[in-house]
Amino acid sequence: MPVVFKNPNLTDYFVERDDVALGTTFSSVIDEYEAGKVITFPKLKLDIDFDFWANLPTDSYPVLKKMSSLAFRAGQGEDRALNHNLAQAALPAALEADIRTQISRFYDQLMPVYEAMFEGYQFTRRQAVWRLNQTLNENLHVDTYLEEFQDHFARVFINLDNQPRIWQTGFTIEEMYEKFHHKIDRRVFETGTRAEIWIELNRVVFGGLSRMWWDCQPRHVAYFAPGDVWAVDSRQVAHQIFYGRRAVSVDFWVDTASMKNPRKQYLGIIEDFKQRRLCLDNV
Repeated sequence: MPVVFKNPNLTDYFVERDDVALGTTFSSVIDEYEAGKVITFPKLKLDIDFDFWANLPTDSYPVLKKMSSLAFRAGQGEDRALNHNLAQAALPAALEADIRTQISRFYDQLMPVYEAMFEGYQFTRRQAVWRLNQTLNENLHVDTYLEEFQDHFARVFINLDNQPRIWQTGFTIEEMYEKFHHKIDRRVFETGTRAEIWIELNRVVFGGLSRMWWDCQPRHVAYFAPGDVWAVDSRQVAHQIFYGRRAVSVDFWVDTASMKNPRKQYLGIIEDFKQRRLCLDNV
């Protein structure tokens, strides 16, 4: 189960849902998720062949290092994204068959639980990203995009490796605004797109790629053991992979209208920040 070392100078947004497990009935996690919590599931144990994932020859087949899939259970539909990626990888037939078997077994276990976690959301796109590359000292950040995505998303991470995946997390997006909005020129809020405001807030707080992890901001440290599952809106909580090798994120796109609080979609959050800043400057 996850082990978290909590920094007393940061908000404690970690929530355990020990009622979530295979074969059980439980309420959704949407309230906690939209509130920007990091939700862990200490009793959710999937049958994963950790040594298989850990020993994949990703250096020999670079396409495997990060590939998308449509996250269908058996009989739900054709996974054209996975078919394309595996064709590009040009794997030996036996290795490709093993990967397909492992992915199919994974989806058959997780998807019923995932869909129950987010019961009430209307999914517009089913996607998983297989993150099978080693990552060291990623920069602390909230997820940012040049394009403005109108959909919300429901994101769950699973550590596939036989070693812990180490995350560090920092300020919530609300704390980032409250502590640093005065360092952003008013003109950014007046004339910038919501995507540009979001990117500038991330840059001002953490320095972006120019400073990597040398940003001197406080951090919690979380060790996710092999098989650990956690959910977080990575647009609302600053995070970095300090060390990790094999993981998958299940990132279904969600119709924003189906959210309990549509203003918690990231564009709604930044629109709120924009109005608050402009009103404050006019006082």
